[in-house]
Amino acid sequence: MRQYFLVVIFCLFICQLQAQTNNFAKKLEAAVILFDNCQTQDQYLASFSKMEELYKQDPTAWLPPYYASIIKARMAMKKMGNTDMLADEAIQWLTITKAIHNSDEVLCLESLVYTSKMAVNPTFRWKAYESRIKKPLEQAIALNKNNPRPYILKANLQYKMPVLFGGGCNSARPNAQKAKLVFEQLKTDFTVMPHWGRPILEDLIKACPL
Repeated sequence: MRQYFLVVIFCLFICQLQAQTNNFAKKLEAAVILFDNCQTQDQYLASFSKMEELYKQDPTAWLPPYYASIIKARMAMKKMGNTDMLADEAIQWLTITKAIHNSDEVLCLESLVYTSKMAVNPTFRWKAYESRIKKPLEQAIALNKNNPRPYILKANLQYKMPVLFGGGCNSARPNAQKAKLVFEQLKTDFTVMPHWGRPILEDLIKACPL
């Protein structure tokens, strides 16, 4: 009888755990959809709030702090508030993400976050942040050549650099072309895993036709 009772308790525990997991997955999916559609400052703030809530719910999951970091970096680059403070917050969330998980996607995040910090004052900060922006992208490509995001970030960086320093469309095109080819081989089905970058690439191709 006692053994039967323990089995019932165990089954109830497993069912409760599965329900919590499914609930978290649904909330994460909704939060990522919200992130994908962000345009305004209020939308970014709402998206960040969702990711922060999910991180508090499960501090071992790396995707909520990952997206929280991207949101703060984008807000900094779009000047949706105090840019230095937003970039610093992006760095803090990057640190949390790296403590949980590391991969080519997190390396792309690292480059993006430090780009947002550098972009506050490019003239005076480029030298200080150059290696922190470029090195993670090379490491990401070495880990996974089939991830389009490091190529997109490299192309975008090259495009925005002055031609005098080796930037411009001619420098950006090879990486933009590589990103385009990789994207063409990927499925377009929705996933909560990192999948951003297509709009950035589209803007690059408009500016620098392949």
